[in-house]
Amino acid sequence: MENKTESNMVVGSCLRIYLSESDKIDGEPAVETILQLCRQCGLTGVTVLRGIEGMGSHGVHSTSFLSLSSSLPIVVEAIDVKANIDTAVERLEPHLHGKLVATWPVSLLKVM
Repeated sequence: MENKTESNMVVGSCLRIYLSESDKIDGEPAVETILQLCRQCGLTGVTVLRGIEGMGSHGVHSTSFLSLSSSLPIVVEAIDVKANIDTAVERLEPHLHGKLVATWPVSLLKVM
């Protein structure tokens, strides 16, 4: 059963996975594999964002003319009810070795 706040908002979770364009999972592009797994888990609010610059454990990645990187930062973000996010995290975890994954509570309101 979903938790509701006083203003008809549903308590949900946000999942964010930090990658780079060159990351692979089982030999396939990581983004494609993650999206497929999210779809299989029933997540409907999933977005992939490509960064123009980022800094991580492998240095700085940038779109500048001096450094045309083929490994720009990618963020996959999903927002859904907590149970669906928890299921997705459990299913994704074995495939995300060394990747940064963050989750946090959110309030969901679908405006009609």
